[in-house]
Amino acid sequence: MLKLDVAPRRRFARRQAGKAQAKSRMQRNWDVLAVVLLVLASFPTVWLKHQVVTQVPNYGLIDDNWELDSTFKALHGIWIGRDVAFTHGPIFQALSALPARSMPDSFGALYATWNTVTIWCGFIFSYLALRLLLPEQPPWKRFVLLLLLASFWETSLRSAFPVLSFALFLRGWYEVKAGRLRSLYLGAGGAVLCAIAFLIAADVGIYGTAAWFICWLAIGVELRREPFAGKLVGGFAAFLVTASLLTMVVNSWLATPLNFSFWRDSLAQVAAYRWATPAGMTYQGTKHLIGGLLVCGAIFLAAAFRRPDDARRITRRTAFLLGGFLLGLAVLQSAMVRSDIGHIIIGEFPLIFLSCVILFSFQGRASVGLVLVAIAASMLFSRPVFRPSSVLRVYKELRQPVTACPPGYSEFDRACYRDEFTPYMLASSRAFLQQNSGASDFIFVFPYQTMFGLASDRNVAGGLMQAYTASGPYLARLEISGLDGKPVPAALYLTDPDYRHMSEADVARWSRNYLSVPVDGVPNLTRVPEVWFWLVRHYRMAEQVSTGVVGLVRDDSRSSRISLQAQPLGLPSETYPIIKRSSATNLGAPAWPSGVDFIRLHMTVHYPVWWKVRKPERLQLEITRADGSRDLQWFVVQPNVPSEVWFYPWDGSDLAAYFKPDEAQWRTAPRSPITYLRILATPLDWVSQQPDSISIESAEAVRLTLTSPH
Repeated sequence: MLKLDVAPRRRFARRQAGKAQAKSRMQRNWDVLAVVLLVLASFPTVWLKHQVVTQVPNYGLIDDNWELDSTFKALHGIWIGRDVAFTHGPIFQALSALPARSMPDSFGALYATWNTVTIWCGFIFSYLALRLLLPEQPPWKRFVLLLLLASFWETSLRSAFPVLSFALFLRGWYEVKAGRLRSLYLGAGGAVLCAIAFLIAADVGIYGTAAWFICWLAIGVELRREPFAGKLVGGFAAFLVTASLLTMVVNSWLATPLNFSFWRDSLAQVAAYRWATPAGMTYQGTKHLIGGLLVCGAIFLAAAFRRPDDARRITRRTAFLLGGFLLGLAVLQSAMVRSDIGHIIIGEFPLIFLSCVILFSFQGRASVGLVLVAIAASMLFSRPVFRPSSVLRVYKELRQPVTACPPGYSEFDRACYRDEFTPYMLASSRAFLQQNSGASDFIFVFPYQTMFGLASDRNVAGGLMQAYTASGPYLARLEISGLDGKPVPAALYLTDPDYRHMSEADVARWSRNYLSVPVDGVPNLTRVPEVWFWLVRHYRMAEQVSTGVVGLVRDDSRSSRISLQAQPLGLPSETYPIIKRSSATNLGAPAWPSGVDFIRLHMTVHYPVWWKVRKPERLQLEITRADGSRDLQWFVVQPNVPSEVWFYPWDGSDLAAYFKPDEAQWRTAPRSPITYLRILATPLDWVSQQPDSISIESAEAVRLTLTSPH
C-alpha cells in the first residue's frame, strides 16, 4: 500500500496557523503605532547629531534651572532623595538623565533631552491605561484617542502614572471578584506601585496612593450587596503591611532603615506648595476650568444613565464612574493652587483622560460622532503640543542638522539665546566660579539660578534643588543643612531689581535673561530670610560679575562678627478680625529709629480649614515713608502657624551691599523714615480663601552690624 508523507502538510498547516495568529494579533494591537509615532515626533535630533544647537524654548523660566541642574546632578552622582530634596524623585531624575549619559555635557543637549524619556513613559503608560480600560474597542479608537490626548493635553510621566495606577487597581479588583487574582496580591502590588510613584515625584505618590484608596472605596460601593468585604479587608491589610516594608526598603536605599527623611522632606514640600506658591486664576483659566469640569461631569452622568444597557464594560461600572471622577477632582486640586492656564491643563489631565475614555467606549452609530466631538473640543479648548508635521520636522533635522544659531541669537554651550546678555552673563559667571573653586568643590547660588552649576562644571550645594523653595522653618533648615560642612568656596548672589525705576522693556529683558525676580511677587529675602542671613554670615563680596550678578567668596569669620540689633516699633500686639475679602489692617505709625535695615513682624494669619482645598489670599505690607512714597511688599506665611516675616523696606538691589567687607559701604543711599504700616489681604482669584483674622505678636526694626576683625 502507498504511504503518504503527512509531515510536510502538518508543518505547512502550522505555519499557516501561525501566520493567521500573527495577523490576528497585529489586527488587534496595531494601535501601538500611535506610541511609535509620538516617540518619533518627540525624538531630539541632538541625541544622534551631537553638533546640533538647541534653541531655548522659553526665556527666563525658573524651571529651566532645576531641569538642567537635576540632570547634571545625576550625571555626577548626586541624587534626589539621598543627597538633595525636591518635589521630583530619583526615578524621574534617572530617566531624565538617560539620554545625557550617551552625549557630551552641554546646555543645548540637556535642554533638548531632559524630558525625552519621561515623556515617552507618559505615552507608554497612557497607552497601557487605554488597553486596560477599553479592551473591547477596535484598535482605531485607541490609536486616535492616544494621539488626541498626547497632542492636546500634556501627556507626561507625572500625569499618566496616576491614571495607569487607577486602571491597574480597578481591573485588579475585578480580577479579584472573578476569582483570578487574590486580594492579598493586589494589595501588595498596589503598595509597590505607590512606592514607585513617590520615587517619581512626591505629588505623583500622593495621587497614586489616592488612586488605590479611591478604587478600594469605589469597588466597595459597587459590590456592597455581595460577599466581598473579606477580600476588601484582606487587600487593605496587605497594602498596609507591604507599604510599611517598602518604606524601610526605600529608607535603606536612600539612607538607613529608620531614616524617614525622604518621606518627611517630600511631604513637607507638597504641604508648602499650597501656601508658598499660589498663583491667581485668570478669566481664561476660569472658563477653561469650569467649562472642562462641567463637560466632564456631564459625560460621567451620561455614562451612569446608560449603565443598564452596557453594564459589562468597565466604563459603565459604578466603581469606574465614581472612582474616576473622584480621582479627577483630587488631581485637579493642583490646578486650584497654581492656576495659570498651563497648570490647569496639566491638572485636568486625569479627568479629561477618563472622560475621553467614556466617549470612546460608546458603540453604534453615535460612536463616530462622539469621537469627532472629543477631537473638536480638544482643538477648541486646549493647545497643540504635537502636530502632524512633527515627524517630518525631526526627519528634516536629521538630514540637515542645524549646527549654528540663527541671526539675532547667541550661542552658549550649544544653546541659542535670543539676547547677547545671557551668554555674556553665563560666561562671566563661569569664569568667576572656576577661578574661585576647585573641580571637586561645590558652589552656591541664591536664589534659584542653579544652571550656573552646569555652566561652571560645579555641583550646586544646598539641601534643596533651589534655595527659593525653602519656605518655612523646616525647609529652610533642610536647605542650610546641605550647605554646612561642605567645601563651598564660591557663590553667586543675584539681586532683585528695583522695578520702580525700570521701563516695561527693561523689566521684560531682565526677566528673560534669567536674572533674579521676586517669585510670584514676593522678594527673595522675604520668602527665605533664613537662607539669606546664612549667606551674608558666611560670604563676602569679591566682584560684580555682571549686571545683576555678584560674585561671593567664603568668609566664615563674618559669622562671629555679624549681629542683629532689634528695636520695638511700638505697635500694639493685637488680633485684627478680617471681615471682607479685600481688607486693610492698620498696624499704625511706628516709632521708627534711624539707621535700621529691616522690618521683622511676628505674626499669625488665621484661616478656616477650607484654605486646604482652596488657597490663601495675597498678603502685602504697605509701607508709607516721610517723603510721601509708598511701597507694597508681598509676603507669604503658613496659615495658622506663628511666623517670623522679614522685609527690606528699601531698594532690593541694595541688599548686595551687605556682602561688602566694610559696614560703612552698606548704607550709601538716603533712606526716608517709615511713618505708617498696614497689611492688605486681597484675593488672588475667586478660589482664594479669606482669613478670619491676623494676629500681630510684635513688630521690630532690625539693624545688621559687622564688627572689625581682630
